[in-house]
Amino acid sequence: MARFILRRLAHACIVLAIVTVLVFFIARLMPGDAIMAQMSSAPGGQDPAAIARVRHEFGLDQPLTEQFVVWLGNFLRGNWGTSLSTGQPVLQMFLQRLPITLELFFWATLWSFAIGIPVGIVSAVKRGSPLDMALTTGALLGVSIPQFWLAIVLIYLLAVALPIFPPSGYVPLSQSLWHNVRAMVLPGFVLGFGSAGLLARFVRSSLLDVLSQDFIRTARAKGLTERSVVRLHAIKPAMIPVVTVIGLAWGGLLAGAFFVEVIFAIPGLGRMTVDAIFQKDFPVMQAMLIAVSVNVLVVNFLVDILYGTLDPRVRVRS
Repeated sequence: MARFILRRLAHACIVLAIVTVLVFFIARLMPGDAIMAQMSSAPGGQDPAAIARVRHEFGLDQPLTEQFVVWLGNFLRGNWGTSLSTGQPVLQMFLQRLPITLELFFWATLWSFAIGIPVGIVSAVKRGSPLDMALTTGALLGVSIPQFWLAIVLIYLLAVALPIFPPSGYVPLSQSLWHNVRAMVLPGFVLGFGSAGLLARFVRSSLLDVLSQDFIRTARAKGLTERSVVRLHAIKPAMIPVVTVIGLAWGGLLAGAFFVEVIFAIPGLGRMTVDAIFQKDFPVMQAMLIAVSVNVLVVNFLVDILYGTLDPRVRVRS
């Protein structure tokens, strides 16, 4: 098991190193001039001497390789740089918005598991029935429907036509529990709906595979009811392959958060990253992309370890 963990950890470190290099250089090679974009509206922003002074202040007058070494050293020490648009430390901005995005992820994960797992189980147990066809179609729609389109439709139906939820905005939990829940339920559902469809399809496929095994036929031959067979003997082994889906679903949640936070005007990390892209604020951009990459790698690493713990055959083949 120790060798398995070390191999997975080495793979994650290699991927992180490659992502770090790519993020830094791609951010610097984006079209347009970040400093010119930020200073164009400021008084005296077109003065070449002022522009040169700002470039020197941010170290942009140095060769790219030297910039990378300096930036990486500062980043590892906790200095993520300063935002070009707000002048705030990037790490401070990250920590301020992180709880909001984590709350959105909580609601999305809740919706994903509350819908995906029961739908997958019922669909497998009722295989071939009209209910199975309806649930499978719903799961396929969940995977296929673009999140921005679903968000617009639900905002119109549940916030405009029927004003049950607010159309946008965010209320801190410390300010009002009720208004916070009302503001987060709809974006959480939009973000988690696609993951729920993916999870339902994997649960159905895995459970059908388990239900065809010999030990399930033995359990049925003993006179157990179908509900007892599924609950006591089939669900646990069927959930082992589904563990891998969690990593895929988490990556999808991170990508979807960018759109959902913009559409619902939620001031989280996704909204901050999108604003940084439009403003060419590359200190924020590259810090956020690396943070997202680390998040995905950590989740996938934990999923690999959990999978290897639940199924020893994975450790042997890896």
